[in-house]
Amino acid sequence: MSCRDFRAAWLLVACVGAGLLAGGCERPTMLVPVTGRVLLDGKPLPSGVVQFQPAVGQSASGELAGDGSFTLSRNSPGDGVPPGTYRVAVISYDPAAETQAVENLRVPVKYTRFGSSGIEFTVFPGTVDPLVIELVSDETPNAAPTTGGGSAGESESSDARGEPNGPTEAATKRGA
Repeated sequence: MSCRDFRAAWLLVACVGAGLLAGGCERPTMLVPVTGRVLLDGKPLPSGVVQFQPAVGQSASGELAGDGSFTLSRNSPGDGVPPGTYRVAVISYDPAAETQAVENLRVPVKYTRFGSSGIEFTVFPGTVDPLVIELVSDETPNAAPTTGGGSAGESESSDARGEPNGPTEAATKRGA
């Protein structure tokens, strides 16, 4: 093999390698910053964690501040979530309790599980309005909702509510 052939072979390997690297990379996922507040019986929930679970993909969570506010994070603080629909769970224990046990929960058990919370939000690109997640301590199954709506054509059927933003806003909530 001549020196010229050797250089041509290396150039070919370098070009093919660069093409594979460039073509094999996925486009970064667009993340939407999401903030909000959690209310229990109309008052800010001062501590705990809110978790958002998509149908497929990585979950996100946010720690509740003293005023009930949160900012969702997946990989780094406040990075947000990809657009999509998320089931929501909220966990909050009495800070004076010695153990994190069911009897020390500040919220009804149903809100601590994605499958039973009845809370769902859809995040659209461009979401800017903070979400409001309203929880009620009364676990009566037929409790009447205090807010109505959701996205267009839907009705509120759960007593677990997030403040709906309406069909023209960037995020909607559906009761399950």
